[in-house]
Amino acid sequence: MRTTALTCALLAASSAFAQGLVDPFASEVIEYQPGADVTPGFDNPASALGEPTRFTGVGSFPGAVTPFNPPFLTDEVVTVGAGGSLTLRLGTPATDAVFNPFGIDLIVFHNGGYLDAAFPDGVVGGAFFDGGVIEVSADGVTFVVVSDTAAEDDFPTLGYLDLVGPFTDIPGSVLSDFRMPVNPALVPDGLNFGQIVDAYAGSGGGIGIDLATVGLSEARLVRITASDGQGPEIDAVSVVRSLCEADVDGNGSLDIFDFLEFQNRFVSGDARADFDESGAIDLFDFLAFQDAFAAGCP
Repeated sequence: MRTTALTCALLAASSAFAQGLVDPFASEVIEYQPGADVTPGFDNPASALGEPTRFTGVGSFPGAVTPFNPPFLTDEVVTVGAGGSLTLRLGTPATDAVFNPFGIDLIVFHNGGYLDAAFPDGVVGGAFFDGGVIEVSADGVTFVVVSDTAAEDDFPTLGYLDLVGPFTDIPGSVLSDFRMPVNPALVPDGLNFGQIVDAYAGSGGGIGIDLATVGLSEARLVRITASDGQGPEIDAVSVVRSLCEADVDGNGSLDIFDFLEFQNRFVSGDARADFDESGAIDLFDFLAFQDAFAAGCP
């Protein structure tokens, strides 16, 4: 049913606010304290805003970003040295939602990587990760540590899904999904590059965080600090894409409350109301939501 009183009301309301953009990545640096022993140039926190790096080393050693070839330029990553911290605001809040893949709600990207035991073929024979502590917050006041999860750890970034090898200097044409987490049960030891790509199953990698483990239903800020004197290099932070985006309240069922929550987001100009990801909040988002709602969930 396309033409309803509510549709007309929402259409009229669309002129009451500025058009918004969906930004599933970190959109603002709240605070940055470099900490000790940060290499000059790697102290620009804006490097952690926006989507993760897909192709690195332009002007020096260009190459597609893979788990064996992480991003390394000053405009791609920022270092958090001992005693330092990096606090980022998410463009769209991360939500602990039932239909988020593997229960993962938020992803942190870094410049750690795997050691190649069969160079240049790409066989995991170890890793170089610099640790780091991740904290999340719903209100910017109370931050909760994500236990047993480091800011640099499995799984390193994969920029493309159709690369000829782990050290190619040619970009791929099939983009990975930076909003899709890797299955946390994956054990990469001994896998070759092709097996890793297959196991990532379309994901762009990154450290997955389940907000349920820290008792939060939503997170709007992420803070990274060093651990044990190790300074992690951060590339980006991403909010996970739900497998059932019509379940906007994240409770695992489709009902009138999802409809009302979407209506509230639409009228208030919440970026999450840009349902068709067109860059504008308008009637087409409402129609896209109706279609998704009618289609149901997996």
